Amino acid sequence: MAEDKNPRISCIVTAYNEGPLARVSIESLLTQSFGDFEILLVDDGASEETRETLHTFKDERILHIRQANDGLSSARNRALNVARGDYVCFLDADDTRPTWAFQTMMAAAKDDVDVVFSPGVLQEVRKETGSFYDQDHFERLITNRMARMVSSGDPKLWVSAMRELACVEPQCANKMVRRGFLEQHKLRFPAGLFFEDMIMHYGLLTNMRSYALTELPTFTYFRRYGRPQITSGTSTTRFDAISTATNALHLFSFSEYFQDVVLRSLVLASAFKLLKWCEESVSHDHAFAYGQAIRALVNGLDPRYLKPLDEHWAEIAYQHAPWVQPALQYVAGRQARN
Repeated sequence: MAEDKNPRISCIVTAYNEGPLARVSIESLLTQSFGDFEILLVDDGASEETRETLHTFKDERILHIRQANDGLSSARNRALNVARGDYVCFLDADDTRPTWAFQTMMAAAKDDVDVVFSPGVLQEVRKETGSFYDQDHFERLITNRMARMVSSGDPKLWVSAMRELACVEPQCANKMVRRGFLEQHKLRFPAGLFFEDMIMHYGLLTNMRSYALTELPTFTYFRRYGRPQITSGTSTTRFDAISTATNALHLFSFSEYFQDVVLRSLVLASAFKLLKWCEESVSHDHAFAYGQAIRALVNGLDPRYLKPLDEHWAEIAYQHAPWVQPALQYVAGRQARN
């Protein structure tokens, strides 16, 4: 890789204890049909087996970064500080990208849009394969001719697109972001918190002025037995979802989009969809404390979040996803108990 020329893409991969699975992930990146990229491979206090796997790769496009275990946010932020690509994307070290991923995302990024959003593939623990959870939102955006937009083009259509994008899964594999945009708005992950993607997701939405979509999926997310996923356990890390949601909702309350009652409700519903799931699956020992923390969060929300939707706006909001109505009812139920 020439020292005087920055790559078009920086792909950040963080590793902890994925072991041999990391090999499949990294190989999926090295076999991309689009070759102008760098891989920032962060060893976040990885296990010996994982570290041995990482260091079998000697490709000049890989930059190895090692740190004491400090969490996913810290590892990603450290890589962001040294990334050189025009665009940045992320991949967990046990997920993969198809060979066309970088080519497809860069084709969508023409005109230097701020963010490229992509659908994905989900492989369940029993090897069933299907679309990722948010496929419907991508299909509606494309069907309604909102696959590429600039905020100054059509303000009403832009808000409609924002409502749909607010329902897209708040994770990082489904995004490629212009690095200059990240630096301009000083966007980073919240160190020390799990469920960190939520804050980045809404940071991107509220600051971007242009975006594009890909129709082809650009990642495969694997659900595996024994995978060290936050969503697979019932530990106290679930409480981080409350802290993350609190911060994300507070930040969104300062957004220019906060006045849109439907978008505001969808952002609230998206956050509480996760919190509702966490409360339903948290261990019995922590259930009471978790419920109390949720009520404290609701008590501290900007009152405009809690203003009931009239029939017209509620009908529009509920059309976006089947989880919107129960998530908003969950908020109302916690409010009623205060």
